[in-house]
Amino acid sequence: MIINVALLVSITGLLFTYPFDGYFRFTISVVVLATLLLYFKRLPIVHIAVLSGALVLLLRVVLKYPFIDDTLFSAFMHNLPSFGYYLSYGLLFKVLKIRDHTGSIPALILLLSLCDITSNCVELMIRWELVGRSLETIFIPLVAVGVCRALLAVVGYYSLKRYRDFVLAEDYAARYADLILIIAKLRAELFYLKKSSADIELVMEKSYTLSQTLNKACPGELAQLDSPAARALEIAREIHEVKKDYYRVTRGIEEILDVAVSDEGLPVSEFFQIVEQNTRRYISSLNKPVTITFNYNGELITDKYYSIVSILNNLIINAIEAVMPAGIIAVTGQCSNGNLVLIVADNGPGIAAEETELIFAPGYSTKFSEVTGQMSTGLGLSHVKNLTEGLGGEIKVTSQPGKTVFTVLLPLANL
Repeated sequence: MIINVALLVSITGLLFTYPFDGYFRFTISVVVLATLLLYFKRLPIVHIAVLSGALVLLLRVVLKYPFIDDTLFSAFMHNLPSFGYYLSYGLLFKVLKIRDHTGSIPALILLLSLCDITSNCVELMIRWELVGRSLETIFIPLVAVGVCRALLAVVGYYSLKRYRDFVLAEDYAARYADLILIIAKLRAELFYLKKSSADIELVMEKSYTLSQTLNKACPGELAQLDSPAARALEIAREIHEVKKDYYRVTRGIEEILDVAVSDEGLPVSEFFQIVEQNTRRYISSLNKPVTITFNYNGELITDKYYSIVSILNNLIINAIEAVMPAGIIAVTGQCSNGNLVLIVADNGPGIAAEETELIFAPGYSTKFSEVTGQMSTGLGLSHVKNLTEGLGGEIKVTSQPGKTVFTVLLPLANL
């Protein structure tokens, strides 16, 4: 990093102008040096200044020597005072603690100007170009150039800072969008874990009841290890252990979600954009000509956005699978008649009339993997129905060949 900065400073040092008769010159390299020293606060100030000065000296000698009728030593001595400028600039930059004044633009401009003007005076003194000149003819250009370069350095510093903030904001927004989608998926899995836990509890109770019934029918059977009653009781104990593991897993996920989830509401328009970005990335990964449009009208803010994101995601994924390998999908949302209305429509083959009542049943599916031949789990639409009803809403489906529309109505009072 140090070498890169020094090289950049030395290269820009090749752009210069002569304000006075002699070898003294003004360059924009000082603007670059000041900007980078302000922005990259871990850079060693004096080291950078010394290395930059040495490289500027080297480049000027190497590039100028072949074109002048002079000795190498003479060319070196003519350019050596410029090294004094950079050394003086670095020392003053450090002594004045200019980095500590980035919060005050006037103070920053004043200190950078002072640093520049003083260093220019040092270079002029080394060159003996102050002798025989009036202070007015030298001081006014030095001040003007010093202030201009200080202004440019401040503009450069704040421009870099604004750009960094912009990049960080974009990165944060992308991470936040991914977090919302991950949490929405975790909530979906947690729902089925809890359902399975309840099913396990029911099976355990039935197994225990069976062992007691068998023991009553044949008193003393529980004392016999191989008896049906004893085996039923052992199964009940094993199921109880599984239930405890399920409970630990669900509690762990709930604790993670409690930490990650904010109680603050989120505008529907915002997480609509998140779902859109995620969906477009997914479609792009499929490399299939699926066209999808998103449109939301409204200003609703809700803290139930994880459930709504899960509803939208499952309906959209279902539509993408229905229209494959190519098709058109339209996703719309609006607030109407006291409801948040979510509509996902596609131009897929449609759903047979006799199947419209079955599609929300857990495990029902007509989709299978073309690679493995395995059927889909059939939990997507079932989960959508559960989430919708959990929010006090309802889901409707209308279908005909070439068009299927899922409509979700969620009462605004519950959001």
